[in-house]
Amino acid sequence: MNDEKKTLEDYLEKGKFYFLSEKYDLAIREFKDALKLDEKNTDVLYSLGIAYESSNKLADARKTYLKTLEYDPNHKLAKEHLDKMIEK
Repeated sequence: MNDEKKTLEDYLEKGKFYFLSEKYDLAIREFKDALKLDEKNTDVLYSLGIAYESSNKLADARKTYLKTLEYDPNHKLAKEHLDKMIEK
């Protein structure tokens, strides 16, 4: 499959696969590629935040959760993760 023909869903699925395989850097790359197609997609942003958090890139995770909430102030999971990070 050529990169230019990949859909946002393709990148998201592959990112989730890498995430579940604990290959966080590869997951981050896929989520970032998905954001190039739709930078305001909160599912992708949240997934990227989770990957950052799991790879202990906490500053990036915080920024990504904040961006998720900027586009969707009611995104419950992003808010929960951000709140947990602030409590630490």
